[in-house]
Amino acid sequence: MSHHSTPKLKILSYSDAVQVFKDEDIIANLRDACQKLAQSSVALMATFEDIYNQLHSLDMQGVAPPLKPIWNTYRKEFAEIVWQQRVNAGFISGRLKMFCTVVLPLTVRNNTGSTSSHHEKIHVLRSYMNISSDHAALTRTLVDKSLQLSANINSFHTDLAKLASQRANGSQRELQELARKLTELENTVRQLVMCLHKLRHIDVTYLAISALRLSSFSGRRPSRTKITHHRLAFPGPDLNSIGKLYERLDATQNEIVHAHYAAQVSHRRTDVLTTARTAIAKLVSDEILTIEAKLSFFMSIWLRLQTDCVEIMRWLENSRNNMPTPASVHSYMESGLTLYASIADALDIYVAGIDPSHFTASGHRS
Repeated sequence: MSHHSTPKLKILSYSDAVQVFKDEDIIANLRDACQKLAQSSVALMATFEDIYNQLHSLDMQGVAPPLKPIWNTYRKEFAEIVWQQRVNAGFISGRLKMFCTVVLPLTVRNNTGSTSSHHEKIHVLRSYMNISSDHAALTRTLVDKSLQLSANINSFHTDLAKLASQRANGSQRELQELARKLTELENTVRQLVMCLHKLRHIDVTYLAISALRLSSFSGRRPSRTKITHHRLAFPGPDLNSIGKLYERLDATQNEIVHAHYAAQVSHRRTDVLTTARTAIAKLVSDEILTIEAKLSFFMSIWLRLQTDCVEIMRWLENSRNNMPTPASVHSYMESGLTLYASIADALDIYVAGIDPSHFTASGHRS
């Protein structure tokens, strides 16, 4: 009887992670993923619009209290969130580029023991950290808004599913199961994001996991020899809890695919209510998963950047105590490479992929 041993999961060193973000295939996947995430956001805006029009027809039939005004609020909120995500991605990219081109070069500059130059390094880093902290706070606010909208549209679907169940014969169970699974998905994402909220620093491995998970949006099949997020460990109890939530998220996502299918097979009606409910159910799962992928990535970047900055600040402030050189500084001194250059480039692709005309022309933003 053969036994298949579970492959040992890897924790990355800083230099390992730098090599991950230097790998051409991984960079290409990340760039493709950011492009597709931008396209997904724009497509979801169009879906919100389509459902808005479907609900107009439903309201005309008078089968429920007016639904269109509520959905219109959610439609506008989603467009605003997409815009803010675009702006936020631009902020993050800018801070990463500054870290790579200003903070690190200044930190490693040899000033032959000059006290004034040393103080300048601390001053520049402190200023950089303060501004970055302000931008990171905007990300956290955006997370809260996004989670609230996900909860609202999921609740909207649950109510619509109840209405559809009352009007359908024999398909109540499937509709209720789908609504339950969507709520499970929403709750899992909320727990995951709130766990990230509580962290003040992260191991560099998690930044790689977050980026590699995001890369699954690229649609490319990674080479078997290449590292994937499935081969990386979640070091420490906090990240281990997040890893378990990711497992639950993946399982729930698969269950939702089956629940969608079961609901459609058992409920083949082509009336406006069924069409709208089906579209909203699909939108709820797509919106929640897209939001999670983006915001987890954004938050992991801020957390790792903060970790690097804190390590550099401690090193600069204790320069006489022979503290070990921070990993980010050591990597830059050894190879001139950083974690963040390819991430910043990928974020720029995301920003460029969401054209402002989608907001001004359609009246989503005033």
